[in-house]
Parts: sequence; C-alpha cells; structure tokens
Amino acid sequence: MISGRLKNQGLGVIEITRLIRDVSNITGRKWYITPVHVKYALERLGWERYILDNYTLELISLYLDDKAAKGLNRPVIQ
Repeated sequence: MISGRLKNQGLGVIEITRLIRDVSNITGRKWYITPVHVKYALERLGWERYILDNYTLELISLYLDDKAAKGLNRPVIQ
C-alpha cells in the first residue's frame, strides 16, 4: 500500500526505500514528533515539500512500529 501510494507520486523502488529510511531516522530520534516536523525535516534532507501526505506518513509509521516490534531494527550480535 505504501509503495503504491509513493509510486503514484513518481518515486521508484530505491527512492521509496530511502524515504522510509529517512522517516525512520527522523522519527527515531524523538519520543514525539508531529507530521509537520517530519515533513520539514524531509525537506531539509532534499525531499520535495509535498512528497508525503499525512495518510502515507501514518502508514510508514505503522510499518516501522511493526518492524520494531518484531525486532527487525535491532543490530545483529555475532
């Protein structure tokens, strides 16, 4: 669903992955952050101002929360 929405914005697979990673890095630094702050931070990273709507941002946040709950964001200890 996220990919479909972002592909409609003209993004490719690599760009979608990079955008999700950027959102993760932005939101991971703070306990609470508003969508406006996320969008401003993305703009500072070089993304277009309206690349992300609130609904897609919420989908990305849910996706990242699900990954964190499953332990997929933890570093691998060898």
